[in-house]
Amino acid sequence: MAIVKLEMTGTDKSRLIVIGEQNTRFVVAKTLTQTAQSVQTEVKKHIRSTFILRKPNFEKSIKIRSATKQNMSAEVYTMAGFATLQQTGGRQLPHSGRLAVPLYGSLRDVKANRKTGVAGSFLLNLKGGGVAIASRASGEFRILYYLKQLTYMPKRLEMLELGESVAAREIPRLFRDNL
Repeated sequence: MAIVKLEMTGTDKSRLIVIGEQNTRFVVAKTLTQTAQSVQTEVKKHIRSTFILRKPNFEKSIKIRSATKQNMSAEVYTMAGFATLQQTGGRQLPHSGRLAVPLYGSLRDVKANRKTGVAGSFLLNLKGGGVAIASRASGEFRILYYLKQLTYMPKRLEMLELGESVAAREIPRLFRDNL
C-alpha cells in the first residue's frame, strides 16, 4: 500500500479550493435541474391520469426554473390560476352569480355535452330550492349543470407530494451519477 502526502500552500491551495467549489456547485445545480425535470414529467403523467383535459394547456403550463451555480434551487411551477385550489382543495366561490357544477358520470358524457353544447337548454327550479340547467335534446331530458353559490373542490393535483417523493428517490442517484 502506498501513501501519498500532498501539501499545498498559498495560492495553489486557494485555487484548488475554488476549482473544487465551482465544480461541486455545478454538480449540485445539474442534479437539482434534472430532479425538477423528473418531477415535471411525473406531474404531467398524474394530470393526464387524474383530470379530464379538454385542451392540453394545463399540462403544458407545468414549467421548471433551472438551478444555476449562483442560485442553487430548481422550481417546478404552474401559472394556471385554478391550480392552487386543485392542489389544496377547499371552498370554491363564484366570481359573480353562481357556479355551474357539471353533472358528469363519465368521460363519454363530457364529450357528448361538448358536442351538443347547451342548445335548447333551460333553467329548472328544483324542489329543494336549487336551480339547474337542463336540456331536452331529441326528446331526452338531461340535467347538465347545477347552479350553486358555493362548492367544495377535492384535493386532486398533488404536485407538492409528487415533488417530494420524486426528489427523495432521484437526488441521491442523480448526484452520484453527475459527480
